[in-house]
Amino acid sequence: MRTKIAIASLALALCLAAGTARAEKLGPLNVTLRFVPQESVGSDNPTFEAGISDRPVQVRIEEGRTIADLAVIGESTDDDDKVWPIRATNDPIAWANEVLAKTAGDWGIRVAADAPLALTGKLTRLRATESNKAVGSVYNADVQVTFQLADAKGRLLWEGAASGDATRYGKARSADNVNEVLSDAVKEAYANVVAETKLQEAWLGKSAPMAGSMTKPAAAPGDVLTPEAMLDQLVQLKKKGFGTDLLVDFVHQKGLSRSLSADDLVAWKNAGMPQEVIKAALEKGK
Repeated sequence: MRTKIAIASLALALCLAAGTARAEKLGPLNVTLRFVPQESVGSDNPTFEAGISDRPVQVRIEEGRTIADLAVIGESTDDDDKVWPIRATNDPIAWANEVLAKTAGDWGIRVAADAPLALTGKLTRLRATESNKAVGSVYNADVQVTFQLADAKGRLLWEGAASGDATRYGKARSADNVNEVLSDAVKEAYANVVAETKLQEAWLGKSAPMAGSMTKPAAAPGDVLTPEAMLDQLVQLKKKGFGTDLLVDFVHQKGLSRSLSADDLVAWKNAGMPQEVIKAALEKGK
């Protein structure tokens, strides 16, 4: 009898230990964003009017999300329905820019940094959710973007918005599945934008600039920096003796891939950046 009780106690202890170990392994689901669209979802190419491929364009995505932590791109649940954030380990805006350039090229659009047209987008939503089920998980993604098309003089030719979504079954807490649904959703959103008839008419010069509207042409890709990269360059300039006014001018000449987070503000202050420089970067990131 004692032997049976001992075995039962040992089995219970092992189960509890396994459960504890499993719980300790859970936490934020960290994902390195990659573009891996699935052929079965969102694979249709947009239809273009004749002549679109003959008119090159600059393309650029900027930060438009208003969430507190821009590294959070969704949420995951465990067997106990506890919610964990899904976090990107790389820059979501840099990823969105790479995806836009690649898909545009795949669709036959000529992308050039010195093109007279600039298609500038704001990523207003990038979110994936994992719902844990009895067998595997269900992944959903939702992407929303707004876009503007401007000419070389900064005149606004067109503006609009589009969205994309995707759903698939997969493994629990799978970074691969997160990438798959986000890739499908962002590809669909971009396709919905460039398929807009009014955009294509403006692209081909068939419509007049929007009355009373001006926008700045998109910056060249090399002029768009992450907050970390901009801080590194500012620190180097400051070490070489450049004053606050010139540092502020440098910030104004560059683009930021995302808004400064609270951690960025602390890092910039600890690096000795003057308040005027930090304020300029905050305004740039809006």
